[in-house]
Amino acid sequence: MSEIENSEGEVAEVSAVQELIDNITDGELNAAAGSFQSLIQDKMADALEAQRVAVANTMFNDDDDSDIEEIESEEDDDDVEDEEEVIAELEDED
Repeated sequence: MSEIENSEGEVAEVSAVQELIDNITDGELNAAAGSFQSLIQDKMADALEAQRVAVANTMFNDDDDSDIEEIESEEDDDDVEDEEEVIAELEDED
């Protein structure tokens, strides 16, 4: 990126958007096209990374919840089976 000197003599970086605007206003359309493509590529890369994170969270976090639900369901089924065995034993005693 371009750098400019501010009023205190420090070097400040020009943002990519500001560089694009400067290129357009100066009539440097070839440079503006390159700046525009660079901006769009950065935005696309950021959006793709955000989507990757969202998909990974959905895949891995939801699976953990479903595993817990399956385990709880199996425990409930075991409890029902135990109750049925106790009822059957009580009926046999009669």
